[in-house]
Amino acid sequence: MQKNLTVVLCNLHNTKGTSTLNKSTYELNLNLNLGEFKLPKKSFVLILLCLLTITAYAGVKDGLYLHLPLNEGNGTPKDVSNNKFKTEMSKAAPKWVDGGHAKVKKALEFDGKTNSVKIDMEGQGKDINSHYDPAKGLSICAWVKVIKTATDKHGQTRQPIVMKGAGGQWEFALLVYDDLKVGMSVWTCPGNGTSEPSGGKLGAGWHFQCGTFKLKEGAKVYLDAKKTPVAQADNKGEPCDKGKRPVFLAHREDGQFLNAAIAQVMIWDRVISLEEIASAMAGVNTAVDSKDKLATTWSRIKVLD
Repeated sequence: MQKNLTVVLCNLHNTKGTSTLNKSTYELNLNLNLGEFKLPKKSFVLILLCLLTITAYAGVKDGLYLHLPLNEGNGTPKDVSNNKFKTEMSKAAPKWVDGGHAKVKKALEFDGKTNSVKIDMEGQGKDINSHYDPAKGLSICAWVKVIKTATDKHGQTRQPIVMKGAGGQWEFALLVYDDLKVGMSVWTCPGNGTSEPSGGKLGAGWHFQCGTFKLKEGAKVYLDAKKTPVAQADNKGEPCDKGKRPVFLAHREDGQFLNAAIAQVMIWDRVISLEEIASAMAGVNTAVDSKDKLATTWSRIKVLD
């Protein structure tokens, strides 16, 4: 029995971080021998192949400056972004743990007293400078499970998930406050906040925290890919453009430490979209090679009346 088969490919396209459906739809008409297979009512099958993993994929990869999955389970964390930054564990190293979460299989646990991971971007000749570039901006995301706050001897009531800056070269941080509010800070070189929103609240267990910053927009903080930021603040100054200090996980160089498990740390040299935050939280593979090989999935198969 000969029947006409029409295959429609729906391509999810992304340009400069804004996810939209591509207006182009490609049809492939095939003649297949379906044997004894009987079609209900009509003589054709419409199969929709929506390539959902495509860019969510290429989009999230665009501008991805650092990506530490922290899923190795042993050894030193590896950066799977195109920059391939080398990382260093603190002398008293954080420990590898099971994540116990659908999106977090492994993680690094920091003791809130001595543990950290350092990424010396400047020392490797590729320091990130996008936060003070009006055309770019900055985004930081990570999975975090806070164990306890206020475990260090620092006077401030907050600790960094991701931090860059020290004396006279303060730049930016993604933060957890002692009362479990979440925040982001961007500073002038002397350390005055140009944009420092905080709000919301981390509950128990794992949460996906993201912060974005752009000169004209200020900083915004998102939790668990919800569309409305839990905190935001305008930019009121000139972000530091002379910082050369390393990036740290769970540590600030003047003595702050975070007691938490952390996974999937990502930094972009641009402001990512809400759709891309959701894609990053969902665990899309950002570690694709430079040729942007496409992974395809069957999204939906539907037999029409």
